[in-house]
Amino acid sequence: MEPSLLSLLPPLVTIACAIATRRILISLALGIVLGALLYTQGNVLVAGAFVFDVAAGLVIDDGAVAEEVYILGVVLLLGVLTSFIYVSGGLVAFASWAITKVRTRVQAQLVPVVLGIVIFFDDAFSSLVGGNVSRSITDQHRISRAKLSYLVDSTAAPVIILVPISGWAAFIAATMTGILDANGVTGISGYEAFLQSIPMNLYAITALLLAVAAAVLSLAFGPMRRHERLAVEDGVLFDSSRGPVPGEADRNLQARGDGRVGDLLWPVLVFTGVTVACALWIGIAGTDGPLSPMEVLANTDVIFSLFVGVVVACVLSAATLLRRRTPGALVGRAAVSGLRSMLMAAAVLFLAWVTAGVISELGIGEYLAGLIDAALPLAVLPVLLFALASFISFSIGSTFGTFGLLLPIAAEIALALDPGLLVPVFGAVLAGAIFGDHTSPLSDTTILSSIGSGIHLVDHVTTQLPFALVAAGASAVGYLALGVTGSGAAGLLVAVVVLAVAVGVLWARSPRVTARPGERSGS
Repeated sequence: MEPSLLSLLPPLVTIACAIATRRILISLALGIVLGALLYTQGNVLVAGAFVFDVAAGLVIDDGAVAEEVYILGVVLLLGVLTSFIYVSGGLVAFASWAITKVRTRVQAQLVPVVLGIVIFFDDAFSSLVGGNVSRSITDQHRISRAKLSYLVDSTAAPVIILVPISGWAAFIAATMTGILDANGVTGISGYEAFLQSIPMNLYAITALLLAVAAAVLSLAFGPMRRHERLAVEDGVLFDSSRGPVPGEADRNLQARGDGRVGDLLWPVLVFTGVTVACALWIGIAGTDGPLSPMEVLANTDVIFSLFVGVVVACVLSAATLLRRRTPGALVGRAAVSGLRSMLMAAAVLFLAWVTAGVISELGIGEYLAGLIDAALPLAVLPVLLFALASFISFSIGSTFGTFGLLLPIAAEIALALDPGLLVPVFGAVLAGAIFGDHTSPLSDTTILSSIGSGIHLVDHVTTQLPFALVAAGASAVGYLALGVTGSGAAGLLVAVVVLAVAVGVLWARSPRVTARPGERSGS
């Protein structure tokens, strides 16, 4: 079908149904069916074949195992690793140790923030590892899993896109290089354009600042307030009425009584070390000519490296348990339990990819991008592109897809109207794409953050969205200021000031949430 207003129907129906019914699998399936029928103009048989082709492309891509298969493998094996760590007694030992070091709720909330900033090289790794490590600490201080997942998600993509040395930076710089070459722009390289756009990526900056403020001030508003109140007053860390959350270790398994802090730290360090070493090895081996950090990052495969890292960590954890004379039957049950705990999460992730694949074929981005008129007033161009990128990314759940679609269009419009707006519109598109990645239930980063933090996806999306909208609102005002003044510094200053005012108002109106230091929490 030709891209049209109807193209928007499947993602809107999927997202609305997920929020209204809180049944994510049914909502995703509905979006897939509706999108396929629209694409094939109601031909059921052709629609079925179309969905099969999309799903098959997530398994085998160009004759090789698709990246998505390795991500699913990482998700499933992370459940196994968590179960092994629990059986080893590492979770209990680490929690007991952490409670003596992290003494307040504020300090506990800063743990995922710091981890997210430190793990800047990959959003999937940041979401999974940051959440898993942090929740042993945040649970002890009765911090809701909703608040944890928000902090984890807010320091994943927003941090990575602000760091000039990452896989994302390499992709964006390469994309910008192609755009500049195609339009005959000289005097600036793609990487330089990316560097200059960083201060103008207002959403990534405001989202990160808001996360820090939410941790330091224990800020909770919207649906998040209810989750935080239940956590503090009743020790209820997540909504158990929806069933077990993904990645939660089975407490019916027998944990060793001689667990040590190292039983948690060593598997995580092995996972991290092997992943980084493998990524460097692949990047170096795939780089021709002089080595540089950007070239290595551009030629590496972080997802495959993550898979190798979690496999090695699982094998070493199992071997350690057996070496300490843990019954083999218990180790086997732990592995099965860990896999089972992640099956729902893996199903959601796979169906979200299928949904995004079906929706992308409807041409949503092309339709919306075609509505832009090059005769638009210059002052509204940055904020309009930010809003458009936000909606496209939210609808399709893909940052890279939004980058690839809108960056060339934004460049052409800016060069036609005012070349001085080229870098600002680049920043606006990148910011909008991050907003969509941060909020869409179809985004793999959103899904992985909920998995790593141990909370149901719908609860993560609904509690995070008000925070994201505050940052997006501040960013929109900043882009208006940028468009009016032509100054990126003015836009950033206005966005930060608006955010500060919003935080002050919300903090003043929000009831204080406090907990007794060191009190253990239940779920």
